[in-house]
Parts: sequence; structure tokens; C-alpha cells
Amino acid sequence: MRIWFLVLSLTYSCFAVATTKVTLWNAHNPSAYLDAAIQQYEQSHDVLIEKNNFLSEKLREEVLNQARTNTLPDILYVPSDFVGMHDLISLTPVPKDWLLPTTDARVLGAGYTDGHQYGIPLFQGNHLVLYYNKSLVKQPVDNWSELLKQQSQFTEKGLQTIVWNYSEMYWFIPFLTAFDGWPIDNGKVTLDTPQMRSALAYYKQLKDLGLVDPNCDHDCSVQRFKDGEAAYMINGDWIYNDLKQNLGEQLGVSLLPNIEGKPMLPMFSGYVLSFPRLSTSDHNYQHIKSFALYMQSNAAQDIIYREGGLLPSNVDVLQQQTAEQTENDKNMLKQMESTKAMPSDREMTIVWLAIQRGFNRYLEHHYSIDQATQLMQKIADKEVAKLGTMK
Repeated sequence: MRIWFLVLSLTYSCFAVATTKVTLWNAHNPSAYLDAAIQQYEQSHDVLIEKNNFLSEKLREEVLNQARTNTLPDILYVPSDFVGMHDLISLTPVPKDWLLPTTDARVLGAGYTDGHQYGIPLFQGNHLVLYYNKSLVKQPVDNWSELLKQQSQFTEKGLQTIVWNYSEMYWFIPFLTAFDGWPIDNGKVTLDTPQMRSALAYYKQLKDLGLVDPNCDHDCSVQRFKDGEAAYMINGDWIYNDLKQNLGEQLGVSLLPNIEGKPMLPMFSGYVLSFPRLSTSDHNYQHIKSFALYMQSNAAQDIIYREGGLLPSNVDVLQQQTAEQTENDKNMLKQMESTKAMPSDREMTIVWLAIQRGFNRYLEHHYSIDQATQLMQKIADKEVAKLGTMK
């Protein structure tokens, strides 16, 4: 049998044997916060939560393989876009009485698709913000026109104005939203649009003006920003703790700059608890439900915040932490309030592929902007048709 993950099951309470075992496969690493929450749960319940961590880079493929052989666990803790595969991996819609009212209704959208809630988000975020170096920037900009005006000042000092992972389409989406675009409309992939063309033209212009280095990827951007070689950086909340440790008091967090008065709305996503082939006749149905409710509770959500450094999905816990937040923390949360949930449709995988190919042809192969968006739509339509044959 093919070994595709490393079992890191944790045993607590002096090896006491629980009468019931619930299996959970986890894809969010590092996950010390999840271990701590599980330990707290087991201390008050006669249940062993057997947690196995995915190590495979081909996570989606491996889950599909295990689904075909009917060997999936009781619970999956996976990226929210996995719910788009609900029919392929036999996810059961989350029963309404498994959802606590303290879970942010907007955040629940990360686990919702095709008219049903297929996942319970445990935290919110994975969104982009504007970081800046306070030793180089006195007051962060709030629009791109102002940023372009500052470019010559930083260039004269041998500095880059701003860095980000320019060629990765997750960073492009906020520009698309500033032009009122979105890649999926009522379940249909819509890429050959005036909004897409306007966003692409603007995005390319920033490169042509020398504002951003298109060859500097995520790690390159982070390193340049840490080294004080760039005044600003667009990056995600996942790098926040690392930046705080490296830059300390010199780190600033602000909202993404607007474009001609229109706000940029980055995507947000998260990880969700999902339940393959859940049935009320399962002998451990109530234990699975109990654990799902516990992970949304104040106790578990506080662990997710304090030990995981993640924004909890529980609004009560989030509000309790407000008094302890720094200005940077508040701006991180303020940007989260101006985001859009990444669609959980299966078609999102196709969206990323289609936008990337059209974008590359536009920038590198001298396609016209019309040719680029037409190519995006053609690729998307072809791949969506293939999906239809798989249903």
C-alpha cells in the first residue's frame, strides 16, 4: 500500500485508552495549535482524536485517490477550496445544528458551494495587506497615484518602492476587484470581460513604469523587504509573525492602496473541517459532532488565536482580543473586513490556470489584451466542459 502521509498521532493522559476513536487528516502545517486544541478536548471527553498530517505536495490528488478506495477519515481539515470537490470525495453537507451562531456568517462562505455548507472554517485570513518599513516611510500611501509619485525618491536612494509576487495571480485578483471584476459570476467562469482587460492593462503599466520587479517572487520580495531594500511590500497575513520578529517596531501594516478611489479587495480563504460520507447511523456520529462544535467554541478558538497566530472565525473571541491589539493588528483585521471569499467552486482551479496562461501570453508573448482575455475564456470553457463529463 502506498504510504503518502506521516502519521503523527498524539497520545495524552498517560496513555489512557479512549473508548471511541475519531480519525482526522490535517493539511495545515505547522499545526501545534491544533494539537493543543485536541489535547484540551480529549481531557474532557472519552474520545481519542487520531490526527494524521499530510506531507504530500499533491494533496488534492491524494485525497481523490483515497476517496476512490473509500479510505477517507471521519474528518478532513483542508483548504476551503476542497469543498468544491464535494461530489468527488463524498463530502456530506454540514448539519445546521453543527454550526454555532458565533461563527462569522461571512467567513462561513469559505466552506459554502452549490447551495450547501460543506465545511466549517476555523479561522479567517490568508489575505493580502500592505506592509511598509517605518524607517523609510513616515505615512503609508492610500492610493497608487501617490505611490507612483514617490517612486523617484526611493530610486534616488537605491531602493525599490514596492515589491510583491507580481507573476502569481493571487496578487493580481485585488487589482481585478478594483475594476469591479471577479472571476466567477453565478457559478460561471467569466474572464473575457471589460473589467479583466482594464485590470490587466493597469497591472502591466505598473511593471512598464518600473515600479515593480516582475522577476522577484514571493521569497525574493520578503527578503528584499526584510533587508530594507524596499519601502513597501504586498504580502499575506501568513508572513506577519515572521516580519514582526525581523523588523520589530519598524514594521507597519496598512490597507492596500485604492485605484482611482476604488478599493482593492483581496481574496480570503481558510481551512475547514469537512466530513466525508457522514451518516447519522455512524457509531461515532455524535462524537464527530461534539468535536466540530468544540473547535468553534471560545476555548478552542482562543487557542487558535494565541498559539496559531490566526484570526479566529468566532466573532466573540475576535472581539475579546481587540483590547490587546496593536495598530498593526487592527489594520490587519480592518483589511480582512474588506475582502472577498475565494470561491469554493471546483472551477476555481481552472480559473487560476486560465488567468495565468492569458497573463503570460500578454506579458511575454506580445498578445494583445483582447487576445489574452479571449485565450483565458477559451481555456476555461474547455476545462469546464471536461469537468462536466466527470460528474
